[in-house]
Parts: sequence; C-alpha cells; structure tokens
Amino acid sequence: MVDLIYGRGITDIAREVPLYFALAKKYFGLKLFNAKSPMFGSADIVNVCNLHCKHCYWWLNRKEEEGLSAEEWRKIARNVFKKNHVLNITLVGGEPLLRPDVIQVFCEEMPRRVCVVTNGTFPLKRFDGLYFYWVSIDGNEEIHDRIRGKGSYSKARENIMEYIKGPDRNGKPAWKDIWLSFTVNSLNYKVIDEVVEEWRGTINKIGFQFHTPFMKGDPLALPFGKERNAVVDHLIELKKKYNNYIINSVSQLQIMKERWGGVGNTPIKCPTYAILAVDHMGRVKHPCCIGSADPNAEKPLCEECGLGCYSVLVTKGITN
Repeated sequence: MVDLIYGRGITDIAREVPLYFALAKKYFGLKLFNAKSPMFGSADIVNVCNLHCKHCYWWLNRKEEEGLSAEEWRKIARNVFKKNHVLNITLVGGEPLLRPDVIQVFCEEMPRRVCVVTNGTFPLKRFDGLYFYWVSIDGNEEIHDRIRGKGSYSKARENIMEYIKGPDRNGKPAWKDIWLSFTVNSLNYKVIDEVVEEWRGTINKIGFQFHTPFMKGDPLALPFGKERNAVVDHLIELKKKYNNYIINSVSQLQIMKERWGGVGNTPIKCPTYAILAVDHMGRVKHPCCIGSADPNAEKPLCEECGLGCYSVLVTKGITN
C-alpha cells in the first residue's frame, strides 16, 4: 500500500472522501463566514498513568475520578466526534494503553482515523483500526529517563522494536505504524541530532514541538531568543535533509521562534475550536487540549505555546 498523505493510502483516501468534503466545507465556512467548527478530536480516555514526567501538563489538574466505561466512550465517539465529522481522533491520557478496551472501541467506530499517544512503556497492541502510534521519546536514554523516570527509555525502545518485528498490518510493514513525538525543552535540545539519527531508518516519522509552560519562568521552557532560534534553525536544516522522516513543515517550525498562540492564558490567533478535546469524563476541555474542563484549573500560557497540533493549523491558514 502506497503512502500518499500523512501515511494514508489510496484506499484510505477513497473511503474517507465524505470526510474530506466535510473538512473542506468547514474550511471554506471559516474563511467566508467565520463559521468555527471542530476539524479534529482529542480524548483523555484514562485518568491513570504509570509515569510522572517532569514536563507533563496532565498531572497539574488531575482529580481522583474513575472515568468512563468502554460503552460510554462508544456513545461519545458516535454522538460527539462522529456527529461533528472530525477527520481524526487522538487518544491520550494518562496512559491510554491502560485502556485497550476503549482504544478498540474507537478503532471500531472510526477505523484508520485513530492515533494513540503513549509513553511506550507498555506493549504496543496491534489494533486493526489504528492509524498510528505517537510514542513519546524526549532525548537519548539518559535525558529521557531524567524526564520520564529511570528505565522508561529502555522499555519504550523494547516495545517499539517488538512491535515492528510483527507482520504487515493493512498491507503495510509494522514500522510505518510508529511515529515519535519529541517535546523540545531545556533539558533535551542538545541531543536532538542524536535522537534523529538513532531512530532514522527504524520508525516511520518523528515530529517536534516545544514545551508549553503553565507558569512564567518554568525551568523546562526554552526561552524565546537567540538560543531557541538556533534550535529552530537547526530543526529546519534537519527537515530539509530528511524531508519525509521529519513530519513538521518548515513554516510550522519557523513560528516556534515567536509568540504565536495568544496573550497570557488567552488564545488569540490559536484556533482552539478546531480540535474538539474532552477529558476522561467526556467533558469539553478549555482553552485547548492541554487545558481542563474545570474553569478554575491551571491554564497553559498561550503566549508561550509550543504545541504541534495547533501550530500546524495556523500555518495552514486556520486561525482564531
């Protein structure tokens, strides 16, 4: 099966023609009438995680709540995401692989449109309806373990290598299911090259975003200025060198030099409406997918946003 657009083949695109029409309708509705509607989806399907990463926004607002059953999530898949004709759904947590039953439900309801964001420390199950896995790798083994906990890198690597040994899935070799997500911060920006080279030729793609702080002076945030600009310029060089391997566009990387998202905690240019995000109870999150359904919860600093999912929309002309 030949990959044409973001890992999607001819049969995928043919099956999804109605969704592309719906997406085009939303885009032109936005441009012509300022009609804002969700284009993509995000769901925190579990309220538990086995790690406590230094940079993770999820722990900031976590509350002791049980979460929903698989069949309750099926209703949300149908009545929230499918009803709004979102193109893809990203399943996050917590650690979503702790709820394979829920992943299975979404793969049944929205086949080949489901991305799973995982820390990779659990075996990567082969779901027939999966689009791909986003496995978080945040440095070489030493740096990654400083951020995510001792032994987390070796577990993730072992599970990735075990998965890609498997047979073809949907006519594609298993390694094409693995995309890496690297969140650039003050601890790991100097080992970007090492990570790029280590995984090149082993997995499908790697994507970069920048740590988004929830408070001023967050020591993990890479401050705007000369050093950050140099990191962005180097990522652009890598993109030009390894075009199909690095998923970010040059324009998306370029805006990481500036405050593109908003002012303070308020989104201005960022199209937060474009991603319909719900928490583990199915409640809509604000102001964005790393926010919270609780209006009193801590909020991300929009003016220092480094998220990949919204910045890519901005570079496509989809703004608030």
